[in-house]
Amino acid sequence: MNPISNLENHFSFESVDNLEKRKEALNDAIDTVQAYVKLDHSVAVLSDLADNKSYIFADNFGSFFEMNISGYVIIDSIWEEDIYQRIHPDDLFQRHLLELEFFNFLKNLPPEERLNYNTKCNIRARNSRKEYQYVSHRSFYLKNSSEGGLWLAVCVYNYLFEKLGTSNGIDGKIVNTKTGESFYVSTYINCINLLTSREKEILVLISQGIISKEIAAKLNISINTVNRHRQNIREKLNVTNSIEAVRTAEALHLL
Repeated sequence: MNPISNLENHFSFESVDNLEKRKEALNDAIDTVQAYVKLDHSVAVLSDLADNKSYIFADNFGSFFEMNISGYVIIDSIWEEDIYQRIHPDDLFQRHLLELEFFNFLKNLPPEERLNYNTKCNIRARNSRKEYQYVSHRSFYLKNSSEGGLWLAVCVYNYLFEKLGTSNGIDGKIVNTKTGESFYVSTYINCINLLTSREKEILVLISQGIISKEIAAKLNISINTVNRHRQNIREKLNVTNSIEAVRTAEALHLL
């Protein structure tokens, strides 16, 4: 699994409903997304964060990804890896940062307001000719649980119909679809407090190539404490190793 697209650690703390209640809401969501994709001619991925499954729907835009889907297909993951492999690595990393900021932005809102927002960005993806082409990517949460936990997530891919601007990167922004308000995500203010001062201190030392044993001696703490901090850092930044942790923290301006 591509580590930069891994938000599972955050999702695991979300409160979800019992299976019977989820089943009815999930069936409604499947019908909604299927109808939308048919209208929009797009590709959509509906991810069930409680059951770690995704439902992939494709209309005309499916030919871009060389998809041949009738109705929808189910995968045992909340990450559409076959699509991710087609996205330019730099853009996939930036999309990860945008989604991390979006998640933390939503957690600061009342549950009833969260479903009014989505992300929008332009990413490079390989088409059927194996050439990179800019496509539109949007993401949003379709359902909260009855306890307010984020539960059903949707990603929508389609052709980019608007003209590209002059900004660099993926041109990521968060949009309130109810009011029309939007703002570009160039600073990650909702991620600013992700790491404690001690975790930042340890991550700086890691970036300098200092191993856990030496960090423990330098900070006068046990190696078990250092390793626990390292694990917490990886979980908070949704990465699987220290190199990615340093890269993500630097991109989020945490160091």
